[in-house]
Amino acid sequence: MKIVAFSDNHSDWNFEVPNGNVLICAGDFSYMGNPAEIQDFIGWLNEQPHKHKLWIAGNHELGIENFPHNAEAIDNKTGATYIHDKVIEIEGLKFFGCNFTPEFNNWAFNLTERQLKIYWENAPEADVIVCHGPPYGYCDSVTPEYPVERPLGCLYFLEHIKRTKPLLVIVGHIHGSFSQQKVMKHENGKETLVANVSVMNEDYTVVAPATVFTIDENN
Repeated sequence: MKIVAFSDNHSDWNFEVPNGNVLICAGDFSYMGNPAEIQDFIGWLNEQPHKHKLWIAGNHELGIENFPHNAEAIDNKTGATYIHDKVIEIEGLKFFGCNFTPEFNNWAFNLTERQLKIYWENAPEADVIVCHGPPYGYCDSVTPEYPVERPLGCLYFLEHIKRTKPLLVIVGHIHGSFSQQKVMKHENGKETLVANVSVMNEDYTVVAPATVFTIDENN
C-alpha cells in the first residue's frame, strides 16, 4: 500500500502530491478553519486522484472544533473520511486518527496533561496512527530552524506507541521537524516509523512535498 501524507500547509496548496492508494491530511490545512478555507480544502480534495482520502484537524482548525458539522460537510462533499477518534480499516490495515495536541495558546483541540493521559491510556490499537501532534522526543523539535533542541511532543502519546507498537505514526504540528523520520525500536524486535509530514517550515513557507510511505499489508 502506498500512503501519501502531508500536514501544516495552512491554506497554501502549492506543494507536490504524488499519487498513491491513500491520501492523508494530518491537520492544519488552514489558518483558522473558516468557511472559505474549508471550501478550498473541499475543492482541493476533490481534485486528488487517490482512491482513499483520510484527514484529521489540527490546532488551527478552530472552525472544525467550534462547528463539528463542518467535518461532516467535508466528508459528504469529497468522499473523504474524517478519522479523528475512530479506527477504519483499508485493505487489511487499521488507521486511527487524533486531532489532540498539548495546550498551547488556546488553539483548537488542545488538552491538558491530565486529559492527554486519560485519552492515550484508552486509545485503540492500529497499524497506522495519524495524530496532529508528535510523541515526545520524536520529530517534535523546532530544529533545524533553531539551534537548541526543545522536545515539544506528548509523553502519553509516546507511551501509547510503546505499548501498542504500530507500524507507522504520521504527525505534523511542529514545522521545524518537517520531513523528519525516526524509527522507534521495541523490545520484541518490532519497529515503528514516526514521521513528521509538515510541508512548511517555522517561517510558514512551503519547503517540502507530501511524504510517501510504502507498507506491506502482510507485515
